[in-house]
Amino acid sequence: CLALAACEEEALTGGGLYAAYCASCHGADARGGSTAINGEVASDLTGLAKENGGVYPAAYVMSTIAGFAREPTPGVMPIFGRLLDSPLETWVDDNGVPTPTPRALILLNEYLTGQQEE
Repeated sequence: CLALAACEEEALTGGGLYAAYCASCHGADARGGSTAINGEVASDLTGLAKENGGVYPAAYVMSTIAGFAREPTPGVMPIFGRLLDSPLETWVDDNGVPTPTPRALILLNEYLTGQQEE
């Protein structure tokens, strides 16, 4: 049991989560462009900071992934909140507000932060 738990913990990485849930639409390089659900084109995730005045919009990105910032809409990105269930950690936003957040969501967000182009 302990060995299995250790393997599961090691598999929980931002890159692993991205590959499992995001790459099929947004591409392995996060540049989007592939046809996603119902013919919609997936967005390029490498320019999120650039599009936001050079600041990566972490809270917005995590809310979008989890589904808090939008309603489920056919043809648009699925809501991943339940798929990312994991132990909660405290994430602190740019305003210093601590928020209990699933570890998987924090890891995925950190991965996307590292994919930003300057």
